[in-house]
Amino acid sequence: MKKSRLIAILLSVVMLCAFVAACGNNDSGGGGGGGGGTATSPSGGGDTSTSAAPGNQGGGGGGGDAGGGGGGSGRDTLSIAIESDAGILNPAHVTAANYVALVQLYETMWDITEEGEIINILMESYEVITPSHWRVKLREGVTFSNGNPFVAEDVVFSIKYWKTVGANSVRAQSFDEEKTAAIDDHTLDLHMVDFYITQWTAGSQCRIFDHRTFEENTAASVANGTGPYVVAEYVPNSHLFLERRDDYWGAQPAIQNLQFRVMSETAQVVNALETGLIDVGMISLADHAYVSALPGFNVTTRPIGGGLQLGFNQGPNGYFYRGNDPDKSLEARKAVAHAINPQPFIDIVYYGFGKPMVSIAIDNAIDFQPQFAGIGVYAEGYNLDLARQYAQSSGLAGQTISVMTNGLPRIITMAEILQTMLAAIDVTVEIRNYDPQTTWAMSFDEEATHDLSIGEGISPHRRVSDNLVNGVRYNPTLVAPGGFPNNEDYVTRCPLLLHTPNEPERLRLVEELLTIYTENVINFFFAQFEQAIAFSTDIDINSVVHAAATGVIRYEFMKWA
Repeated sequence: MKKSRLIAILLSVVMLCAFVAACGNNDSGGGGGGGGGTATSPSGGGDTSTSAAPGNQGGGGGGGDAGGGGGGSGRDTLSIAIESDAGILNPAHVTAANYVALVQLYETMWDITEEGEIINILMESYEVITPSHWRVKLREGVTFSNGNPFVAEDVVFSIKYWKTVGANSVRAQSFDEEKTAAIDDHTLDLHMVDFYITQWTAGSQCRIFDHRTFEENTAASVANGTGPYVVAEYVPNSHLFLERRDDYWGAQPAIQNLQFRVMSETAQVVNALETGLIDVGMISLADHAYVSALPGFNVTTRPIGGGLQLGFNQGPNGYFYRGNDPDKSLEARKAVAHAINPQPFIDIVYYGFGKPMVSIAIDNAIDFQPQFAGIGVYAEGYNLDLARQYAQSSGLAGQTISVMTNGLPRIITMAEILQTMLAAIDVTVEIRNYDPQTTWAMSFDEEATHDLSIGEGISPHRRVSDNLVNGVRYNPTLVAPGGFPNNEDYVTRCPLLLHTPNEPERLRLVEELLTIYTENVINFFFAQFEQAIAFSTDIDINSVVHAAATGVIRYEFMKWA
């Protein structure tokens, strides 16, 4: 039986079960819930951060050292499955799963745990001169893996470089690259772009490069950071092996070698867990019960800071281009949105570990408010009759449109479910599969030829404002004149969502721009979900730390049980 036929059968069963459940008193299922605390910054002029990194004892003065330590196992190698590889080692251009490995090579000034704890890394302490001007004391005795000493000019250079890397420049968006300057080798005048609500989480992603030797082409294949590991062996799209640095400035990680192995198929991950090839792997939620029953593993689930997303290509080569007929383009987008039933995606792809979204933002976002729910297309939600009406009035009915995926199996499955749903409104969907890096680039290419994209969006700071700001200003088709009604005013005002210190005032503005974004169906987010990760019981599960901004596991803090 062909897979698309199987998807159609499963979809029919899921829809029937959903109908029967709706007649009773049954919850929609799904995991919801928060994934950690708010990442908040210390306050007050002249304060210094003093939190120690996990695995360290205090640290005093300006903060504890980053790094692991301890552990009683005789093992020296930890093997981890990752589902994709960008094919390069420069973290400024990576959105694929190998980013989790690159954070072991390149460090930031600070990091934040999901509980909101600030971890000093290359920053030893800081003094608040004004809310947008900090005097930062940087660590001495730190070297890059090539032996060059880490100095303040490296931070200045890195901030300027991050500002040039396109969509990933959000990782340095809070810093003012023109005003920030080195006072001496280990003192930095760090300036913010006015007040920035995401300055802690954004700054925790701004990785530091060696200003003396950095070259764009070389950085793609040769890593040179201050982190606790260095590259031992790299075969793109196969594996990336790291080994612990003997000359690392901080506490030595407990684990000597980290082996990241690319496994895009969920069956590969389960087989590798069973055979002992890997110790850690993100597993399909379909395999949650099976792997949980295996001896020697702990399985955890946690909500993701994002949701399933449909992206509409509104560029001149996409079906939803507004330049042809703005009203019909909007009606066509509404037709697609109302044709989407989130529950089958949750049940088939995520095995019930998720829930429908009631807004473009996840409801466990730091600044989510009840009034953000039920705006625009979310008021009606899934409504097949309304979807058919819009499909007819817009001319979408009877058309063939394309949907782009990043080639990962679960995303392809989502596209097949979408294909079945849009067939119900007389729309034929052609699925185009690419790799993650190509898909990311095409999402911001105004000449792209796909019509829709489907995937797992992420909010890098777990704030509603992220989608409203970064979902627009880095998309050339949306910022161009006429990208959507009054978009010039929207683009001018949306930065205020990040710069307004008065919280009630800022939330009023969030609701106003959220309404504009949603009523214009700029993109459509429809389900939030969880992920499951299996850990060998050789690992101390209490040593597992997730970064607040990205959710990645900080393997340098991990210990053996």
